[in-house]
Amino acid sequence: MAGPAPFPMRPTDGNNVNNSIKFNSLTRYKVPRLVLSPRRIFSDILSKGWVESAIPLLGFLAVVITIALTTDSYFSGSNMRILALYGADTGLVILALLIVVAVGGLDLSVGSSLAMSAFVALYGFHILELPVLLVLVMSVASGAAVGVVNGVLAGFMGCGALLTTLGTMITVRGLFTLASQAKLVEISLSARSDDLWDWVGFAQFMTLPVVFWVLACVALLTFFMFRQSRFGWHILAVGGNRKAARNGGIGVKKTIFSAYVLAGAIVGLAGFIYAARQNSIAADTGIGLEFFALTALVVGLGGFVPGRGAVVSVLLGFATIYFMNNVLVNSGFRGDFVQLVMGSVIIVILAIDVRFRKNRHRLLAATYLDPVALKLPPVQNMTGLMPSDLAPKLAEATVLGSGEIDGPEDVILDAGGNLYCGTRDGRIMRLAAPDFTEITVLAKIGGRPLGLAFDAAGDLIVCVAGMGLVRVGLNGDVELLSDQTERSLVQVQDDTSIRMGDDLDIAPDGTIYFTDATKRYDMENWGLDLLEGRPNGRLLSYDPKTKKTRTVCDNLIFPNGVCLTHDGKHLLVASTWTCSILIFDLADLAAGPRVFMSGLAGYPDNINRASDGGYWIALAGMRNPVVDLAMKLPALRLRMSKQVPPTDWLFGNLNIGGVLKVNGTGDIKDALWDRASGPLYMITSMREHKGALYLGGVNNNKIGRLDLPGADPDWTGPNRYRKES
Repeated sequence: MAGPAPFPMRPTDGNNVNNSIKFNSLTRYKVPRLVLSPRRIFSDILSKGWVESAIPLLGFLAVVITIALTTDSYFSGSNMRILALYGADTGLVILALLIVVAVGGLDLSVGSSLAMSAFVALYGFHILELPVLLVLVMSVASGAAVGVVNGVLAGFMGCGALLTTLGTMITVRGLFTLASQAKLVEISLSARSDDLWDWVGFAQFMTLPVVFWVLACVALLTFFMFRQSRFGWHILAVGGNRKAARNGGIGVKKTIFSAYVLAGAIVGLAGFIYAARQNSIAADTGIGLEFFALTALVVGLGGFVPGRGAVVSVLLGFATIYFMNNVLVNSGFRGDFVQLVMGSVIIVILAIDVRFRKNRHRLLAATYLDPVALKLPPVQNMTGLMPSDLAPKLAEATVLGSGEIDGPEDVILDAGGNLYCGTRDGRIMRLAAPDFTEITVLAKIGGRPLGLAFDAAGDLIVCVAGMGLVRVGLNGDVELLSDQTERSLVQVQDDTSIRMGDDLDIAPDGTIYFTDATKRYDMENWGLDLLEGRPNGRLLSYDPKTKKTRTVCDNLIFPNGVCLTHDGKHLLVASTWTCSILIFDLADLAAGPRVFMSGLAGYPDNINRASDGGYWIALAGMRNPVVDLAMKLPALRLRMSKQVPPTDWLFGNLNIGGVLKVNGTGDIKDALWDRASGPLYMITSMREHKGALYLGGVNNNKIGRLDLPGADPDWTGPNRYRKES
């Protein structure tokens, strides 16, 4: 077979080779400033958490529009203030019920508890003549006491929430009836007045009743509790999956108990507001309130949905039911007709909501994949270097750790010659020098370790898919450096999280440059990013001095391998799906990348420096004309993803693994291939170290070691790089 000499490794001065790169003469790579697509916008909206409120919002708007068209002056300022005044306490009860349902419980005692709390407030104000603030404490404590009973029975003792709260509802209602009958006349005859008491009951702030602002504040605090506080996360975790929450170290019984107590305290606050507004109670106070609240909750959530703290949805459900009930009653309709109309409307809203929730994931799946036409340049500079032209040089490689490591996507060696790699199950493995037969676990990370690099302190910096950037000490300590970057300004979906940290390199000043290969897909679905062919990735940088991460360049097409040039002045980045290598000027990153190499014969993965001033480029798979043609036809790829099993999708040939050897200006000098049936397929990384090349593959269960005749036997990547820089 024709081809160049086996390994043309003539050591040269890396600085001289790199200085011959004429950056400004290279072709600019056009990075899109904005990626717009109706399908993407629709799918991003569907994947947002707030879209779950869409049906309750539409139901609310339908009710509001109907009322506005059929009732004069209903939404006037004066009427809205009256509705806000009389609906605040009910809104608080619904928020309390939401907390209980979110933890996986139920509370039928809220109506009785509100009545009892209102009685306690009136008793403390009129009979005991206590200060208003102390009356507030007594009322809240009364509601919390009911919550304690419910929490002990349903949480610590494991009694069913339905029977538990049914029992407390009947018991508390009985206590309220006895107490109110004994003191109702005395309370009614009391002439005590207080400015603060009246202020709570009737005063306005910014044209709205004070009690409305109380409801707003409690709603806001509840919202942030679910979104930002550990206690709120525990409530949602317990409601979502008690077994998983228990295995995760959450005190399930304690969390349930605390949720009932908090809900009871909020009901107590509602009772205080009711007492201050009405200044009296009746035997039927609170009767039916639990069913009204449950109805509003069901409309807002689409059913009893544990593990979901949807404050906005629940308040929309409350407003819908509140407006409907108020309009029908004020219009003079009989109570049974009002119940019929409300029940019918509720059934319609729930039917639409449940159907939407049931099919939402299908809509998302049908619209999420968003292919675009991608024209790849023809294969260039590979004459005599294709697998059919050369002997399979990688067949001569020694196999290390066969069957003892799983998925070494990247490999690296320390100053002592010890070999490190990541595995599919989230471990960092160390193969001890010199024979690499002693294999131990350095650290357990949890995510999928990909790119590796040693920093100046000798710690291992790791890109972890699904986590971000992690530091691993050689003693096994693990520290998360970064898992977020800046959010894109024009992006529906929040893209601050680093979804697929891929490869990295460290500049002479300590700055870590690394890639987030795709913002839309996780490690298990990276192939879908190829089907899209869109610029879903970005180049990031982490400054260890400020501990801040920033986006260097967004909207790149699957940016993968990262490598500083020998002089430390430029940065090479592999764009896998475009089969090209980009180059950035570190002195002017804002200028964007230029094309260092294009028309590669395969899909480039990691890039690393070579001892002769050139670079090694891993090819994870080979291109073929059919896939290249399919990349020009987005409609074909979309139909294929819907109608063909994933195992039969058109894809690059990942059975042939290869490595390209290029000089400092990007000219291809050699190609190293394995046999099609060889052990080193889908090569994703390689490291030159003291005259040998070590090769890893994301789907391999082994590492290859290939001797490089003519290579510098003393050369190691990190040491020579620091010396040159």
